[in-house]
Amino acid sequence: MFLSPSISSTWLLDLFLNNIWLAIALWAGLYCLDYIFTMTAARFYRDGAQQHYSFSEGVELNPFFRNDVAKFRAFSFRFFLVLFFTAGFLLIVYELNVPEAFAIVWGMFVGIQLANHCRHIRNLVVFSYARQSAGVSGKIQYEHWFSLRLSSVDFFCFGVLFLLLFLFWGNLFILGATLGCLSLALRHFIDSVRKRKPLPKDET
Repeated sequence: MFLSPSISSTWLLDLFLNNIWLAIALWAGLYCLDYIFTMTAARFYRDGAQQHYSFSEGVELNPFFRNDVAKFRAFSFRFFLVLFFTAGFLLIVYELNVPEAFAIVWGMFVGIQLANHCRHIRNLVVFSYARQSAGVSGKIQYEHWFSLRLSSVDFFCFGVLFLLLFLFWGNLFILGATLGCLSLALRHFIDSVRKRKPLPKDET
C-alpha cells in the first residue's frame, strides 16, 4: 500500500498562513506560554530545586529578560515590547504580499517557540522533582557558558529534526523552523565560547 500526498493534509497550516491575525495569535500564545513556563521554572528553582542545581547567572539564558525573571516580575515591559515588535514585524512581512517569505519568517518564530517549549517542559519536570529531592541527590553547579552550550545542542537537534521534515515535506514553514532553531543554536554556541574565555589579567 502506497501513501499519496493529500491536498487536505496542509489545510490547518494554510489556514494560518492565509490569515495574519490567526498566525500572530498562535505565535503570541506560544510566546506568552514561554514566559509563563520560564517564571514557573524560576519559582521551582527558588522553592527548593536550588538545593540540587546552581546556575551562576540564573536560570534565564536571555540577558534581555534575566533581570525580570530574577525578580519574578509578573508584568514585564520588555516582554510586551518584544511581543508588540514581533507582531508588528510579522504584519509587515505579510503585507509585502510575498507568501513564501512570510511562511519562512513565521516558521522561524513558531519553530523556535516549539523547540523552546519542549525544553521548558523538561526543565519543569526536573525542577519539580528536585525541589522535593525526589530522585535527585547532591548538588551540581552549571557555569553560564555550559548552560548556553547545552541550549545550543538542544536547538541544533531540533534544527536537524526540522530539516529532515523539510526534506521529506518540502514546506517553507518547516524550512523557517529549521533556520530559526539552527540560527539560535549558533548564537548560543558563540555566546558560550565568549563566556568561556578567561578574563584578561591586568598587566603590572
